[in-house]
Amino acid sequence: MLDASPNARLRVYAVWYNMFPGDSREKWPPALLTDPRVVHFWDEQKLIGNLYFQDLPKIWEKRAPGTGTPDDLIVWDAYLLYEPKVRWDDGPPDVVSWGSTILQTQDRLVSDLKARLN
Repeated sequence: MLDASPNARLRVYAVWYNMFPGDSREKWPPALLTDPRVVHFWDEQKLIGNLYFQDLPKIWEKRAPGTGTPDDLIVWDAYLLYEPKVRWDDGPPDVVSWGSTILQTQDRLVSDLKARLN
């Protein structure tokens, strides 16, 4: 998606944390998501995943088709798309759309992103 729109003005925040045995910061592949518009964060305590799980009732209706309810109380392997210039003040801002898993819902992400870039 990033390769297809190299000049698009967007920012990607990739938040990583352990979800499977063997996941670790040391084993994270540095060649993944190397676009300069991507900023990486490591969240050892899964705080962002827990926060978004708490926020699901607010954003549930904006989920991409095929998105299920997380069964481990943590949102992970998900995208959350925001309007340009949105700010995070007292809590997570409203989303344009979200989906999980990213591979299963990438069509919605791409279509919603293209709609905002045009």
